[in-house]
Amino acid sequence: MAAPHAKLGSDKERGMGEGEQPAARRLIAVRLAIGAVQGLALYALSKAPEGGPRALLAGLNLAALFTPVVLLGGYGVLRARVLMIWSLAAAALCGALAAYDVAFGQGPEQGAHWPSAPLILFLGAALFIVHHLIGPADGEGRWRASYGRYFDDGWRDGVRLVLAAAFVGALWLLLALAAALFGLIGLEIVGQLIQRGWFAIPVTTLFFAMAIHLTDVRAALVRGARTLGLTLLAWLAPVMTLIAAGFLLSLPFTGLAPLWETGKASPILLGAAAALIILINAAYQDGERPDFPPAVLRWTVRAASLVLVPLALIALYGVGLRVAQRGLTPDRIYALVCLVPAAVYGFGYAWAAVTRGPWMRRLEPTNIVAAHLVVALIVLVFSPVIDPVRLSVNDQVDRLRSGKVSAELFDYSFLRWDAGDRGKRALQTLARDGAGADPAAVRARAAAALARQTRSTQEVVATAVTPAKLQVVGAALPADFLSQTAWPQFEEPTRSCGHGENRCLAFVIDLAPNPGAEVAILGAMQQGVYGRTPEGWRQVGSMRLCAGELQALKAGRFRWAQQTRPVLEIAGRARAFEPLLDCDRAAAP
Repeated sequence: MAAPHAKLGSDKERGMGEGEQPAARRLIAVRLAIGAVQGLALYALSKAPEGGPRALLAGLNLAALFTPVVLLGGYGVLRARVLMIWSLAAAALCGALAAYDVAFGQGPEQGAHWPSAPLILFLGAALFIVHHLIGPADGEGRWRASYGRYFDDGWRDGVRLVLAAAFVGALWLLLALAAALFGLIGLEIVGQLIQRGWFAIPVTTLFFAMAIHLTDVRAALVRGARTLGLTLLAWLAPVMTLIAAGFLLSLPFTGLAPLWETGKASPILLGAAAALIILINAAYQDGERPDFPPAVLRWTVRAASLVLVPLALIALYGVGLRVAQRGLTPDRIYALVCLVPAAVYGFGYAWAAVTRGPWMRRLEPTNIVAAHLVVALIVLVFSPVIDPVRLSVNDQVDRLRSGKVSAELFDYSFLRWDAGDRGKRALQTLARDGAGADPAAVRARAAAALARQTRSTQEVVATAVTPAKLQVVGAALPADFLSQTAWPQFEEPTRSCGHGENRCLAFVIDLAPNPGAEVAILGAMQQGVYGRTPEGWRQVGSMRLCAGELQALKAGRFRWAQQTRPVLEIAGRARAFEPLLDCDRAAAP
């Protein structure tokens, strides 16, 4: 099936010494036609009226975005019947998932005729994986191809996509330069032209199709670029392995508490695991080269494979803690879903590292199983089966009804702004029926959330001060300040503080006119003053520091000074004069 295509590529690379081949002319003509039709279809859909059927138009847009790419990659490689079935299945999948995403999307205001960005990104990845499970199998005429064929086709086409995207990007840089040049002499026609959808969209898709063709008929050059890129990546594996191993060896001394206090441990751990997986595969490649990798990389890959398991387990533990404390959210469900293939990779690679026989040979079935699993999970997450919004809304409302979270700390903002129509319907039910131990309070707060037309940054959420992020200077901080468990969004005092040298300074002072002392939290990213109010501790002001003053404070080079300034009263309200802070003229601390 692939032999004629391979021969065509080799003829092209020799420069077509015997004249233009009809098959070559047909190949480029079909690919350019696919690109042109895709551009015209996307432009026509972009002109659809905004009041049109959103689900249908979103499905058509997504199908018009991805199905032509499937055709570009499959024409001349897959048998005609296989390509037809696969492209129709891809279009149907795009339409179904896009329609569901628009009907029950995560955002309150989705784009008029497009599904959410996560669906576009992850479905594109899923289609790429499926295409490179089908292509090699069809090329070898069996259900499961050899691992070398999977590797060769997948990584080669990944490089082709990157080069095609770079080619299109370079085209648009040139067009922007042309617009600027003609603009210098007062001719705005080029700048106006490239902003027109009827020009911009078809030109982009046409040149993308051209790039796909050019990288296909120069396959040897693409393979060379791929081999060079993977070889360079492989030599980063020792660096990443040392980083990951050093992190794990540090945990017995630091404990896990600093990890959880960051609030972003699991995504970072998953990112580290993903980096290790990529670098391990860059070193292994197809496993058939006797001269590569050298011994140092072979042992590095074994060590990296063993490091993956604890990284995945720690990330799973962290997500589990968050879910137990605060329930499900879409981000936590995404993290749990990502942890499933991470665990498969981790345990599979560890198995390969400790098994006797050819070096890391068990990596091959692990990658194939993980590829199928990733595709299945992506489809399930964006379908009703594991819809993160549906599961999160149900879980959060159940927590409110069971009393696990109070009416004051419940996240009404999530239902109002982050859960789409399903969240709004749940909020309407709470506003009508109430829930939990204080139904009246729930009804009032839910109704207030529904009435908001813009998102409030003062929505109270469950969070607390982290004492380990503070370096207290002078008197101890008030106990009720440290124990408060609810703060307005973006107002929790230690949100921008770090650990060790990055801790914030904390003072108990009396600055504001209201009775009682205040707490000043001074750090590199924030300088807030907090005071007691009827709603609890709230930010009542701020202080501004010049460069070097935070270090001077930490070094103890400061003193308290009393200043008296005239105050202007307007309608009974005092307005004090605050001079501009001129750091350039101020004396160095």
